[in-house]
Amino acid sequence: MKIKVTQEMQKKMWMSIIVVASGILIYFIFYRFSIIWEGMKSVCSLLTPFIVGFAIAFLLNKPMMFIENRVLDNIKLKHKTKRSISAIIALLFGIFVVCGFGAIIVPQLVHSVSTLISNFPGYITDTQQFIDAFIKSNGLFKDEVNVFLSNDKMLGEISKFVTDFLPQMLQYTFQFGSTLLDVLLGIMSALYMLLDKERLLGYCKKIAYAIFPNEVAKYLHRMSLKSSGIFNDFIVGKAIDSLIIGILCYVGSLIFNFPYALLLSVFVGVTNMIPVFGPFIGAIPGVVILFIIHPITALYFALFIFALQQFDGNILGPLILGDKLGLPSIGILFSVCVGGGLFGVIGMFIGVPCFAVIYTAVREFVHHRLKQKNLTCDQLTYKSEE
Repeated sequence: MKIKVTQEMQKKMWMSIIVVASGILIYFIFYRFSIIWEGMKSVCSLLTPFIVGFAIAFLLNKPMMFIENRVLDNIKLKHKTKRSISAIIALLFGIFVVCGFGAIIVPQLVHSVSTLISNFPGYITDTQQFIDAFIKSNGLFKDEVNVFLSNDKMLGEISKFVTDFLPQMLQYTFQFGSTLLDVLLGIMSALYMLLDKERLLGYCKKIAYAIFPNEVAKYLHRMSLKSSGIFNDFIVGKAIDSLIIGILCYVGSLIFNFPYALLLSVFVGVTNMIPVFGPFIGAIPGVVILFIIHPITALYFALFIFALQQFDGNILGPLILGDKLGLPSIGILFSVCVGGGLFGVIGMFIGVPCFAVIYTAVREFVHHRLKQKNLTCDQLTYKSEE
């Protein structure tokens, strides 16, 4: 007796196979997560020049297209020649901006750091005098404090730190050389990506249509365009926001006469690229430095950074970024925490746009499924009982 397999039965069989295979895959990922994670790190380490190159090409794509479509539009040249000229000009422009910014900032930073190092012994003496005066004015026992400061365990930790410092310096030197090589290779790969952008995107589109059904391939293409827009809006908007915050911090530090204003402002401006926690992370080195110089100044600086963060979070940030990411506040906090836990500082930065892409994809899927069931979001909106 032959069993007739209907289309509905085939569909259920395929769904069962997919569910079982997904369960096995999820179990294997969690059970062997450390091995998979190490493998992913090794692959990413090998692909670092191309990842850096993709990031550079992504940032320089808009300037390149502006030069090609606006500046060179009326010049009678072949498209390939226009693309080569515009890509090289965009790449040189990016290098010029980075080098120009470094030429302005780095010498002053070096001067600030060298001045801080040369004055550090005097700051330590002043801090010790402040602590002694605080102990005397508050009736604390100086002998007990000295015993605590001269603890053998504390001295052992300091000795261990000094002993391990030289090998770490060699390791950091090697890492700097490796990073510099990755950046140079990344610049070269970025140039090739900019020159062959259409061909590379065409390859990706062909692969998508060859592997997936047409509807799925169209969806992936549409989501890739949305993802590009989300990342571009976030990176450009956050860079402008951080630059303004860094300038405001520098001007405010000069007004309030904080020492090492430029050094502190660079910390605050760079770390401001990290959503939510960035300004506070950038304030920590400044508070520590100013506390060594004068504890009350550190308190004033902390209050100033707090006020600056409130201005950024409530006025400047929404004015520049708006609601382009489409994420709720809890989503931004969640993405920063998870991204930072998985990938450190870089994860805290890229976690927000990555989660925004996932949030957009899930939202579109939910709306599509609700539309299939003839349901609207208004019908499912929760209304609290008064």
